[in-house]
Amino acid sequence: MYRLVYEKIPIVETARRCGLVLDSRTLGCLEVEASCPFCHDHGPGKYHLSLNTNTDQYRCNLCGAHGNSVSLYARLKGMSNKEAFRELSKEVKTYPFPQQPEPRNTERQPLPLEQRHAAYTDMLEHLTLLGRHRDNLLGRGFSPERIQENQYRSMPETDRSRRLLAALLRASGHDLLGLPGFRTYYGEWTVSGPNGFLIPVRNKDGLIQGLKIRLDDADSPNRKYRWFSSWGLPDGTRSYSWIHVTGNTASKRAFITEGPLKGDAASFLANDALFVCVGGVNAIHGLKDTLADLKVREVVEAMDMDQMTNENVRRVVLEMRREVQTIPGVKYFKYTWNPAYKGVDDYLLSRRVAEM
Repeated sequence: MYRLVYEKIPIVETARRCGLVLDSRTLGCLEVEASCPFCHDHGPGKYHLSLNTNTDQYRCNLCGAHGNSVSLYARLKGMSNKEAFRELSKEVKTYPFPQQPEPRNTERQPLPLEQRHAAYTDMLEHLTLLGRHRDNLLGRGFSPERIQENQYRSMPETDRSRRLLAALLRASGHDLLGLPGFRTYYGEWTVSGPNGFLIPVRNKDGLIQGLKIRLDDADSPNRKYRWFSSWGLPDGTRSYSWIHVTGNTASKRAFITEGPLKGDAASFLANDALFVCVGGVNAIHGLKDTLADLKVREVVEAMDMDQMTNENVRRVVLEMRREVQTIPGVKYFKYTWNPAYKGVDDYLLSRRVAEM
């Protein structure tokens, strides 16, 4: 009985023989990038042809051209695959085809809090806040000083700036494997996520647990915010829906609302009142423990007024209320305001404007 033996025709060596221009920065990586000879990448210095050194396959991310070492050589030399294989076998060293390991479907957990805080703090120091994002924050009632203090920053908007940010963090000794929002792209670390501005989500000690993005372009009004996450992407990491704490943590009264930015604004407009913010009406995991750790004596519910008209929201808010009311020694109140203002931040801003 005979076993069929496959031969490996290295894709990079084949690309060199075809005269392709390779990106020297990617040599030695699993994915080597080259200029596409079929669509020409829309200009010199563009590298959209991906050469996978493991499978010896190529694919252009612009025009979709794809194949293997043999078909690449055959197409560019104007010959059949059989002729190309014979020529490559004579002039290119062949190797036994390796046995591919089975992919593992494991979900990477985030780095410990202290490492996330250190990396995200350095990350924010490297970023700036664009004018349109600053105007958005000023329109919410923030002062320029509070905007700076809260460390809101704009997402880097070009592929180059995202790769540079990742490289700077790695050069500073930060581990990006396990840091939500970072991933590899063709073997190079980069930032993942839509354009918008970043909102630090902190615990009661002021440590950054994670980041949320206020999107520039949202599909719907209910999808304006997204966690800074790289779940499901190469070397990526998921983000949890962490509880955000803002304001005077020595206060014995805490307000509960939805969303870290809403809580930051409401706290500022209410003279640094203590706000504990859930990531969404369904994301109350950790809320009870956070309130208990703060040792508050009064909890004031300040969820959006759409609970008055949305039965699903009202049901979830009632579940949250019952959960919080089980904390020993805590009194529970509900904050109501003019329903013309959906959120507590909107209401407090209207009151601030009226006092001016």
